[in-house]
Amino acid sequence: MQKLDRIKLKFSHGNLFLLGCMDTRIIQKKMFNSDTEQSEFDEMAEAGERDPLKEDEPVKKEGWFGIVSYNNPTSWLDWYKPGALTFLRMKCREKNHADIPDEEELNDKLPVHKIDKDGQEKLKNPTDPIQFMWIGHATFLVQFDGLTVLADPVFLERCSPVKFAGPYRYRPTPCEIEDLPKIDAVIVSHNHYDHLEHDAVKKLNTRFSKIKWYVPEGTGSWFRGYHCQNVKEMTWWDEDVLSEEKKDVRFCCVPAQHWSQRTPLDAMTSLWCGWVIKSKHTFYYSGDTGYCPVFKTIGEKYGPMDLSAIPIGCYAPRYFMKPQHIGPEEAVQVHNEVGSKCSVGIHWGTFDGLGSHEFYLEPKQLLEEAVRKAKEGNENFGKFFTVEHGEIIPIKSNQDTTKDSKDKDGAKL
Repeated sequence: MQKLDRIKLKFSHGNLFLLGCMDTRIIQKKMFNSDTEQSEFDEMAEAGERDPLKEDEPVKKEGWFGIVSYNNPTSWLDWYKPGALTFLRMKCREKNHADIPDEEELNDKLPVHKIDKDGQEKLKNPTDPIQFMWIGHATFLVQFDGLTVLADPVFLERCSPVKFAGPYRYRPTPCEIEDLPKIDAVIVSHNHYDHLEHDAVKKLNTRFSKIKWYVPEGTGSWFRGYHCQNVKEMTWWDEDVLSEEKKDVRFCCVPAQHWSQRTPLDAMTSLWCGWVIKSKHTFYYSGDTGYCPVFKTIGEKYGPMDLSAIPIGCYAPRYFMKPQHIGPEEAVQVHNEVGSKCSVGIHWGTFDGLGSHEFYLEPKQLLEEAVRKAKEGNENFGKFFTVEHGEIIPIKSNQDTTKDSKDKDGAKL
């Protein structure tokens, strides 16, 4: 590893080890409706034509001692990994505008709904076609078609390799792992500490021994080190059937523009991704991502999406965050390009110290403004909104999630 790379690593994860992992065309296609149906991409490949998916494959290289490294496609021209000097410039010159207030104001502006017995019952026996609960940042629970899926499990007070330092949670979790219903699968977007916590993995694996772990290529050994048995490593455009009992449920690994690192020695040695889950309904989680050309392709291959979880925060200053994290305006573009009927904004309002400098409520405010502009003259836009921590949101039809449909189970902090 070169000396400059070592310098970069020291500044890659928050104030000590973790640096917040940073930072398009309307689609309404209907593909992959059954296992026997082929997509247009398959038909083009069989005919010997150019395969659009080949343009959006990760760069994969084998180095010394057989260590594999990954990078984003060279055709994604907006991608670059900011180095140590850029990080120092941000830290020394930029003011942090987060301005997180005291707990009383937070409880009013950004309340947390603690899951009570009624909430646990609703999670255990969902009655709506799709049900969604934001646990915080990029951790959420989505339920549809008899499935319960947890994403990017993080429950600790700090998303850091140590418990005494690093980015801290200024909004508590609305529940603990013990409060969750039976989980069929966990989807993991990448190995940064604000998206993957070893304590949560151990607890989940202990409580749900048959859980299936969908993880990006290069991270499987880490999960098996915590005795996870049913681990499925996947690369971009791979697909997997959940189980013999649920052959109609497919988990699809899709591209995202980001990077990976968990220790000072493993930068870019595992992949990062988003996920599409196809059953009777289709769900999309973009993972951490900068804006890149791939979203239209994802929408054409798998859309329209009945529900999407798309990040809207940790985007400022743009010269540092843009390649790795989208902002609210770009999130609206992603919503359009993947053909999402309904999207929820995540990756905001939870942790301080991830490296971003925007006002803590700005992602929500800018999203509302961007959605209002996007809807002008576009009656097919659908819905894109934010929810409160711990709210159980029923999606009653393929595009109806209004404020009137929000569930208020649980005690609000």
